[in-house]
Amino acid sequence: MISHSFLLAMIVLLLLFLLPLFFYFKRNKKSQPHLPHPPSPPTIPIIGHLHLLKPLIHHAFRDLSERYGPLISLRLGSARFIVVNTPSLAKEFLKTHELAYSHRKMNIAINMVVYDDATFAFAPYGSYWKFIKKLSTTELLGNRTIGQFQPIRTQELHEFIQTLANKSKAKESLNLTQALLKLSNNIISRMMLSIETSGTDNQAEQARALVREVTQIFGEFNISDFIGFCKNFDLQGFKKRALDIHKRYDALLEKIISDREESRRKANVIESGSVNGEERLKDFLDILLDVFEEKDREVNFTRSHIKSLILVHIYLLLLMFIMFLYGHNYRSNSFLEINTKIHLNQYFQ
Repeated sequence: MISHSFLLAMIVLLLLFLLPLFFYFKRNKKSQPHLPHPPSPPTIPIIGHLHLLKPLIHHAFRDLSERYGPLISLRLGSARFIVVNTPSLAKEFLKTHELAYSHRKMNIAINMVVYDDATFAFAPYGSYWKFIKKLSTTELLGNRTIGQFQPIRTQELHEFIQTLANKSKAKESLNLTQALLKLSNNIISRMMLSIETSGTDNQAEQARALVREVTQIFGEFNISDFIGFCKNFDLQGFKKRALDIHKRYDALLEKIISDREESRRKANVIESGSVNGEERLKDFLDILLDVFEEKDREVNFTRSHIKSLILVHIYLLLLMFIMFLYGHNYRSNSFLEINTKIHLNQYFQ
């Protein structure tokens, strides 16, 4: 049996051995260059700068920028953020040093709804990100693909204008916001999945409801995303809601994908050919299924990736449509860059 004196002696020897190592590493850590954070307002324990944010968050950033400068450090709960308030600095972060800042933090809702690591918008820079970016810019949102869907856009726009004319002749009121959202939803859903979300069938209603719910939950504030010790608590019910949206979205997409796979087995879909005697263009789902069925793919590509990409591109196209219709500064740097990448003018012709 080991005596207490022997144990005490061993502990003392261990401390004598570890203390020099501790001071050595501490000294080396201090000697490493450490750049200071940008200017920052005074913080409140636990919540940090959350109290400084306003419902219109860009107004809060503008007010802080006027006081602390164009580059600000904010601590929102347990998370630290750098806020950039000038176009030149934004270019440095997003273009000049794109790789260093390409990774985007996912909140709980986005992580659960868009299949964790299957998403493209929040994927870390790597082979999968480069593969999907290439697929999106050359196939999904390329000139050739967008041009093929011009008859769909033209048809939907003509029906929209006809609706306006009919309402005008009948001297009836029309909710223009809802009509424009209906127009955008129909164009996007037909390009993505060849379904009309303005229809009255159950599938169209599910698609409409899911787009609304996804758009809403992505933009809502969840305290568990910012306060560290709240991470494992679903205080606002976000996890429950996100899981419910994910299950319903997954079931809807799984049925749409399965039906499409069955139709592809029965007939060979070609870009300007026909299926069962009817004109049929490849939509986004067809393009993604072509990639999924390739045997020598560059990266792993599963059904979850297809579902995630469909959701992200529907969300992206909807945002671009709204920006094109309601934006006032069409010559801003961000708008011009997006327009250059995917040719918005051609998309909305």
